[in-house]
Amino acid sequence: MSDTQAVIAFSLTDEQLNFEIDGQVIEINKGLIFIISQSVRFGRIDALAIEQMIYVIEELLEQLKLGAHIQRMSHTSDEYMQRLSSLFFNGAKHIGRQMLEHAFNSFVERLEYYTAQAGDDFKLLAYFVLIREMMHHLNIARINLNT
Repeated sequence: MSDTQAVIAFSLTDEQLNFEIDGQVIEINKGLIFIISQSVRFGRIDALAIEQMIYVIEELLEQLKLGAHIQRMSHTSDEYMQRLSSLFFNGAKHIGRQMLEHAFNSFVERLEYYTAQAGDDFKLLAYFVLIREMMHHLNIARINLNT
């Protein structure tokens, strides 16, 4: 790892977003439930809900005050990440930016299919949008899943 690359550990829960960067722990006391409450209207996820999620998530990530000039690798043990891996990435343990972007585009194009796959679990879909925005705004090149 070079001096322009860092590692970030994260955990995204119903009530909190937790990040550990170079031994420093950063907690944001708004989680998946907050994102959903600010985004989902009429009990369904549609294109407008996704756009609103992106906006809400960007606001949360800006609180980290991390520059995008440093490329980061990340890791997590989140159950939602395991479920996303099964649903979108054939159970992959390492998910790169290009792989994630391809899956996200598929998700948006086939929104009705994926919302049916997730059932009423809006948290899983909000988690996916959050992961995508993290990769963009925190310059995460790859997410490793700890099992």
